[in-house]
Amino acid sequence: GEIDELVDGKTLHLFESADQKLTAATEERIEFLPHYHTLVQCGMYEYYASEGQKALPYAFAELIDNALSATAKNTGIRRIEIRLLFDESQGGPAVVVMDNGCGMTSKQLNNWAVYRLSKFIRENDMKREETGYVRPDPVPRSLNSDISYFGVGGKQAVFYIGQSVRMISKPAGSPDVHEFIMSKEDFERKEMNKEEIYSGFIRNRKPGDYSHVNGSEEQFLRNIVTEEEGKESFTAVVITGVQQEHVTFLKHNYSLWTRELAHSYHYYIHGVDGNDQKKKKINDHVSNIDIQISLLERSPRVPRVMNLREVDNDMQTLYINSSFSTFEFKATGAGDSLVEGLIRYHPFLYDQETFPVDPYALEDEDEDCVILNSEARGKRPIFECFWNGRLIPYTTVSEFEWCARPKKVGAVPLECYNRISGVLFANDRFQVSTNKLTFMDLELQLRDNNTIFTRVHNGQELRVNIQREFTNWLKDCHERFDKQVMFQGFLGLTTRTDVATKRLQSPWAQFHTIKWDGKTYKKGQCVKSVKTNPVFVGSIVKFLLYGEHEGDVYGTGGYVQIALEPKELYDELRIIPISKIDRLAAAATIKKKIGDELAKLPDQLRVTWPEGNAWTESEARPAGTPMGKQTRSHTNTLQCNTYLISPKGDVQTNSHIGVHSSKWEYWFKPMENLSKLGNYTLRLQTLLSDNSASEWAGKTLPNHTLKFSIKEGEAVSFVLGIISSPVHVGVPFSIPLDFRDEFDYPTQPPCDIKPQLECSSLQLHYEGIAIGTTCVIKNVRAMGKISHQNKVGDVYLPGPPHTLVVLPEDVLSVENRTPANFRVEVHDEYQNITTQPKLTVRCQLLGAPDLPVDVVDCSNTGSGALLTKPLLLKTVNTEQILTAKFNIPNHRTVACVERQLRVLPSSRISRLEIYRQEEGSDDVMVLQNAERIDWTAGDTLGSLRFRLYDEGNRLVSLRPKLTSMIKVNWTADINAEELSQGKLPPLSVPSKAQREHFYHVSFHDQHTVNFSFIIVFKTCVSLSDVEVVDQYGNKTDCLNADIVKTLSVSADGLDKSALAVEWQVLYTQASRVRFVGGAPGPRELCFKYQDMKEFVRIEVTAGPPVQIKLLEKPEMPLQVVNGQGLDAPLVVQLCDEWGNPSPDQRIEIMMKAVMPQLKVHLGEERSFLGSFGRKGIPGPVVKLNLIPDPNKPVELSVKYDTAATLHAGDIFPVFTVIVISEEGTPVRNICPANLSMLLWKGTVSGSYPPSTSRFNPCFIPELAGQYVVQFVLALDETKHLWSKQVRTHTLFPVKLAPEAPPSTPVVSNSSNRTNRTLLDSFSLKIMKCKSEYILQFSPEIHQKSVPITPYILPFRFCNDAERQKVVVSLSKKKDRLSQTVLMYREFFDTNKQLTSELECRQCIFWFTILTKIENQPRRKCSISDPFKGSPQVLGKVGHLALVEDDDAAKVISWHLLGDMDCVVTETTSAAKRIYDDTQGRQQVIPLETVFWRPNDRPLPHIRNGSPLFRPVGNPVFVKDMLIFPEHVESCNKVFTSLLGDTILIDDLDSANHYRRGVVQNKMQCPTLLTRQGERIRSNGKFGGLQNKAPSIEKLRGQVFGAPLPKEHNRIHHQIGNKHTASLGALEELYSVSDLRYFVYDLSSFKSYSSFIELYLFPFVYLIYNTCLLKAVFSKIVFSPLQQHSLKPKCSFIPIYIYILKFF
Repeated sequence: GEIDELVDGKTLHLFESADQKLTAATEERIEFLPHYHTLVQCGMYEYYASEGQKALPYAFAELIDNALSATAKNTGIRRIEIRLLFDESQGGPAVVVMDNGCGMTSKQLNNWAVYRLSKFIRENDMKREETGYVRPDPVPRSLNSDISYFGVGGKQAVFYIGQSVRMISKPAGSPDVHEFIMSKEDFERKEMNKEEIYSGFIRNRKPGDYSHVNGSEEQFLRNIVTEEEGKESFTAVVITGVQQEHVTFLKHNYSLWTRELAHSYHYYIHGVDGNDQKKKKINDHVSNIDIQISLLERSPRVPRVMNLREVDNDMQTLYINSSFSTFEFKATGAGDSLVEGLIRYHPFLYDQETFPVDPYALEDEDEDCVILNSEARGKRPIFECFWNGRLIPYTTVSEFEWCARPKKVGAVPLECYNRISGVLFANDRFQVSTNKLTFMDLELQLRDNNTIFTRVHNGQELRVNIQREFTNWLKDCHERFDKQVMFQGFLGLTTRTDVATKRLQSPWAQFHTIKWDGKTYKKGQCVKSVKTNPVFVGSIVKFLLYGEHEGDVYGTGGYVQIALEPKELYDELRIIPISKIDRLAAAATIKKKIGDELAKLPDQLRVTWPEGNAWTESEARPAGTPMGKQTRSHTNTLQCNTYLISPKGDVQTNSHIGVHSSKWEYWFKPMENLSKLGNYTLRLQTLLSDNSASEWAGKTLPNHTLKFSIKEGEAVSFVLGIISSPVHVGVPFSIPLDFRDEFDYPTQPPCDIKPQLECSSLQLHYEGIAIGTTCVIKNVRAMGKISHQNKVGDVYLPGPPHTLVVLPEDVLSVENRTPANFRVEVHDEYQNITTQPKLTVRCQLLGAPDLPVDVVDCSNTGSGALLTKPLLLKTVNTEQILTAKFNIPNHRTVACVERQLRVLPSSRISRLEIYRQEEGSDDVMVLQNAERIDWTAGDTLGSLRFRLYDEGNRLVSLRPKLTSMIKVNWTADINAEELSQGKLPPLSVPSKAQREHFYHVSFHDQHTVNFSFIIVFKTCVSLSDVEVVDQYGNKTDCLNADIVKTLSVSADGLDKSALAVEWQVLYTQASRVRFVGGAPGPRELCFKYQDMKEFVRIEVTAGPPVQIKLLEKPEMPLQVVNGQGLDAPLVVQLCDEWGNPSPDQRIEIMMKAVMPQLKVHLGEERSFLGSFGRKGIPGPVVKLNLIPDPNKPVELSVKYDTAATLHAGDIFPVFTVIVISEEGTPVRNICPANLSMLLWKGTVSGSYPPSTSRFNPCFIPELAGQYVVQFVLALDETKHLWSKQVRTHTLFPVKLAPEAPPSTPVVSNSSNRTNRTLLDSFSLKIMKCKSEYILQFSPEIHQKSVPITPYILPFRFCNDAERQKVVVSLSKKKDRLSQTVLMYREFFDTNKQLTSELECRQCIFWFTILTKIENQPRRKCSISDPFKGSPQVLGKVGHLALVEDDDAAKVISWHLLGDMDCVVTETTSAAKRIYDDTQGRQQVIPLETVFWRPNDRPLPHIRNGSPLFRPVGNPVFVKDMLIFPEHVESCNKVFTSLLGDTILIDDLDSANHYRRGVVQNKMQCPTLLTRQGERIRSNGKFGGLQNKAPSIEKLRGQVFGAPLPKEHNRIHHQIGNKHTASLGALEELYSVSDLRYFVYDLSSFKSYSSFIELYLFPFVYLIYNTCLLKAVFSKIVFSPLQQHSLKPKCSFIPIYIYILKFF
């Protein structure tokens, strides 16, 4: 094949053939560069595998690592800033990380972009001695800032956070800024354009130059670039395309992730000792590292700024500040590996552990509300691990052997081991993962036997026993810092029912006394509570400690039971933690508080309204009315409660508690929250302390009750109700308004509202408003062009289809075999492109047979392209004009559009002509395709030439590009220069004449043009081996060449002139034996030498054909009717020169007219011609006499009175139409019903009428103007015969009259001009004048204010009395006929109106029902199908079928879930096109590759028509449950292939029963599905989640849709039947061919007799009376002479045409 392009670096193999085998091993060069996903998705797994934690803070940590390394050598403040720019108006969201470090040169920036280029192998442009990596010197806690290590983390972080990164850096000492961009979008573009992926450009620019920044999209970047000016060095990492989930997390969890970063860099921020708030620091800035994080959102939200130094709740800060002592140690391993360690002690203080708890840790749902014996650290590991001073979050060390909790109790209580926390600082000799989330081998090396642990005390290492030192330290911490309680006086065990958790209700030990912090508390002692609400005093009843204890015991925590004092007020026991006993309260203070409580007993209650706004009983106030100030006089605590009374119980809305004072009355502030509607109760109740009882010691406490109600207020706002969405332009809709008061409660609308409707780009009009409980704006209509810039399209959608626009509008010229490409758009009434479901545009080509029909789906876009495939018309030799008719099948109201399509012959090569022409000769021998050529064996057939023709049979000029596509099969060596001259290589005929040889010439372009011929070898008859023998039969050698002179050859008819006798060695050869004349048959050939003779018998056949003869010569000339064939066929015979019949089948015989200008059909040709190879064979000539056909119409002759004057509204004169035959005589057998008359206003349009023409009645139009009349005769359904167009004279206007009679004006004597105006605007029309006189009687009276209408009397005047009598008689007849005509017209108009109204109401009724049924919600498949409507595409599987039952639809959809998205195509090429367009992501199935056979076999339990067993559960094939709306046969193939014999059954038990019955009868059971959602596979397996269908909601729309209800189909069927019946009635009416038969013979309409009697007969009678009336009128108006000239013959054709036009 041809090689399109050679790619540099590729290996090229040259083969002799495509299937050649390798003779030896070869090598092929390949490239395996990593895909760019290696970069853009490198952080996805690294950070998603984050052990259930949010990994975003650790991605930021990677960028902070780089900044710390960059600022390591700064002498001043090392400033690192993270900006979260989430203001979309500035081009966000974006993340910017900036530092004031050393910056990067262009080489270093290039090194940064290389993935996994670690600091140990990267190059830079520094001095040679600085190129290698230098390990920093050891520092305490390994805080060396050497944490930018592997060349991986930065890329992982930026592409985990966003989609693009812009690196901006300025190195120290450089005047330029270097900028580099790396983005996923750029990688995808390079891959699409086949560019190098891992290449790019670094922009070098001046500081502050932002000319390359897109101002509208990246405004924030301009601000960053502006900040560059004045900076010595810096680096900024700008990340854009931040994922939305990251933006949400960073906004909502700002405190959480900043705290996590403060934890990770705690010691870099606060120094070696950390954030120890208990120590007084001489210098507040122990560390010069300043890390600041700012979050900027869109105004008016206030920016949030957090400096990590200000975070005081990170875990390391909590550990440091809650510890009381520290144990330091070191672990030294192999090489330079070093770990510094700290262990801190968090003591127990009084009642709780001080071990810090993570404030953001998730609480255990099962955690009890009472914490009794917290184990401090619990099961959490002891040590957090840091690497080079930076936290490695996912690695912790639980413990070492020397600090582990012992199994037996020793000198130190076991709970002390849970009060320690620790931290390990490892240097860079320990390996960490590339994302710095875990250590690789830390714990393994520390547990190695060679690791040495040493104690560090005051900065000195002590080689001591580490375990003993730790135990002593821990014991000392316990004794010095733990504060516990001593319980004494054991009273026994008890159960506490007040504890909510059952397992904690027992056992509880009771004690009499406790010793706590140097004090003793005993039973009966009065104490005061602290940190309780409210604070109270009481006497101790007992102490409680959880657990089984006996005797005195130390405990951490515990509870005390107290009896409240004074007992006259509080008869109550309370249990509180021991820690809530006020240890500082004196006994005298407690005693005084008890006395004060006794003085608070209530006495009386008085209520006043200070501002006079008193509320009365049962009063109703509007919502929001404040309840004014109230004062109460009382002697104790008061509680004011307001309750909303509701059916579900009273709801408290307000509650105020006031404490008594002897100096002033208590004022309750106004209650302004009374906004809920309903009945309220205000209750003022005196309380005793926090006791809510209304009685105490049998006495009712003072109270006051007020009942009132709240109602809705005045309307202050309104909201729009639910509007049917979407709203379509031009379609009326209603807008409900819901009026609300101040508190959004529905209220009555104002009575004088006037709505104002506005839209940014549309005009809104409405009919009116309806006011009731709600307000509705009726029949709102949006009009105008939708402007998508103003987002009107989000609310308003285009209206229903109104106009079809087809582009281009001019005549489109295309070549054959090329696409036409029409663009169609569906517009609504206001030229908006509209969309609707099932909106398809159909294009049909007219004007030639077998033209394609194209359909495009405009349901989603409203537009599309048609005829995008090449037009494949049969050979187009000349220009053809086709008509493209566009219409919308589902919208008949949209007018069809027609466009002219000019199809030109294709310019591609379509014919190859081979001919032979000698050099210098004008004789051309043209070869025919597949011709058999006689040629001499061993000769050369040369001088072959070729010509190329296109489809229009135009000669194509030869160009090297074209001639290079010529191939021949007799040689591979073709001279390109000779080919460009039209010469073919010479053909060498084989010398051995053994068989025929096939030769082929072809032209290879987009399609192949072939030409072939066969060479048949031509040889002469040769008789060889004529030998002479002796008498004994032996050959003799005594002869020589002289024998030729005496040897003779003779036979009957032998042509001796062609005979050749030659001498060979020892024998003689006779050749070129030929016979002339004679009949075919056996002949004897005699050879004679001297007296010797020898005879040879040969068979002689007919010679080459040279003539054609008629076997039976008919009588000349033959009589043939034009358009018909001969009575008997003509039989011809092919003969040789001597008249012998030739059996040669290679001869082609054709018939040809001697006079080409004579137009006859093929069967009427008059001469015979034959062709054999390159020679023509003459034939006989037959003379024909063509007779014209007297019954074939060829012309319409129209005659009428051209001198007649045509008046508006009058009757046309009689048109005489004669159908002329071929022989010029009228045709008699023409049906009048096939003749029609057309009329249009304008000028002559040529041979055919315009589209505005109409079938004309017998009346002249009432509008004056120029009109054209044309008649047409329908020969059959497709052929019509048109008459010449007759232009009528101008219809003469004779008077002015109004188009419609004006109404009677009424005027009055008024100053208003309108009341005095008789006529404001009056339109007059030119009308025909009546031929009569009018006598008007106008009375004259004095009272001018009382007008009397004059009487008008029409009359006619005659010159003589006889004429007057005739006119009087005719006038009476005219008046009678006028009344009859008027009566029938009124009857007909009423009947027509009633019929129209009934039909309209019935249609509206049924179509309303159908619309309601169609709009009912039903199950639909929501899988997107962008391929439906494409050529040769059926659609996705989920859209091809419908299932009526919901349960069946769910389980079938789930069973085919993997195939629901598959696209079904008709051909493999269409499937391959979709596969290529989606880059292989879309699964497809072509129908032509689906094996399918009709399968009508029954269910497996049925054999030979009878069931093997009785099944349960209603089994049915799944494929029978599917309903196919379209493509039924194709869908049957697809779903039979997908489903096979899968069966649906009711439930699982029935399915198992069915499978067992089938298998027991030795039958294969297919897969079974149940309506409950289970599946039994064909191998019998069932159960598990993989065989259980989820709920239909979880299928997320991937479910087969539901068909329309059966009621919908039934109504459609009924409407169709009625429509068919109506059409049948009209067709029977149309079949009447003569008006006389139509009027007088009504017996043929028996089935419609009532219809004829009530409707048709009155109408015909009306026509009849109208004609009589006009006849009478003509007699009255015209003179007898004029009447004679106007008297027509009776013609029924105009009347019949009028009737058909009406129906």
